Amino acid sequence: MILEKNFVNPYLLFTFALPFLATLIYSLKDKEIRNWEFYLFLFLLIFSSVVIILANNLLLIYIFFEISTLASWRLVLLKRENEKAGSYLLYLNFSGAVLMLIGILLLLLENNFEKITYETFNLANISRISFIAGILISCGIFAKSAIIPFYNWLPPVYAVSPIPVVALLAGIGENLGLILFYKIFLSEIIIENLFYNFISLLAIFSSLIAGGIAYFEKEPRKILAYSTISQLSFILFGLALKEEKAIVGSLILILAHALAKPGLFYKLKAQENNVSNFGYSLLSLSLIGIPPFLGFSGKLLIILGSLQRDLFLGILAIFSSIFTLLYTLKFYPLLKKEKGENIISTSIVYIFGLLLLLLGIIALIYFWGIIL
Repeated sequence: MILEKNFVNPYLLFTFALPFLATLIYSLKDKEIRNWEFYLFLFLLIFSSVVIILANNLLLIYIFFEISTLASWRLVLLKRENEKAGSYLLYLNFSGAVLMLIGILLLLLENNFEKITYETFNLANISRISFIAGILISCGIFAKSAIIPFYNWLPPVYAVSPIPVVALLAGIGENLGLILFYKIFLSEIIIENLFYNFISLLAIFSSLIAGGIAYFEKEPRKILAYSTISQLSFILFGLALKEEKAIVGSLILILAHALAKPGLFYKLKAQENNVSNFGYSLLSLSLIGIPPFLGFSGKLLIILGSLQRDLFLGILAIFSSIFTLLYTLKFYPLLKKEKGENIISTSIVYIFGLLLLLLGIIALIYFWGIIL
């Protein structure tokens, strides 16, 4: 029941609704981004996300996957001086999209379709994907979710973009690649195990490398950038394991990340008071994976799933979680240098923190049987 479409699709829509609403409310008081262009591409991004979640046609998903890239690019360019960062985002995502398209065409050849129509692209009509086609399609996923080696665009974008834009990307835009991986590669389509083994190893090493870089960074935004790469890679690792526990853990972490990471960005603009500091503490505890927060359930399930699959992978997953602890602990002293005054940011930090605690308790109760 947990992994059925009737549960997963509403769950993902709920996940994306939270950072979207936070960004929308914040924008009403922020003169820096409050203009027609921001709202146009904000709604284009969320509309594309909804289509990607609900659609079952690979061609339709691909089209809106690229529309979401266009929307993300234009949101980064709200401040025209961000042209260089926007170019990184556009070129790397475009490169991944080209490789993904080649993979889709190769997939059509492999399935020996006599006639290519719109219905041909329905996921239900695709019976198998080869290793090569799977890797090519995954390149577009890597670019969208900033997985090594397609991660280079994310740190520059995080360094210069307005806070609500990077919060939106962290909460919605970058999760789209993970959702696409789930829809295609965790369906009934036949794919050889070599593909999943390769992706799981790439993802866990991407998580470890990015976590190590985050620990040695000294700028708050750069720490959050490499932290995001590490977290997204860890979620992809859980999906690629193809173990029920790990898949459920990854879906939980998508929600945990969609709350914690935007919340940490809004802390940069929040007032320095007990309310925002308390909210920040809740966000950090969830990111680290401390019980009973939502991040704990997700990380524990992925680690258990990886240990069930292979001891070596389980050890690497534990090390990745340790890196999260290390770079999160060094983040707050750097955060004190930021001078925020926005009361809406303070409220978002507090509310998202409480949600991570409340949802974490619910997840522990609901998934206790799976954890054991």
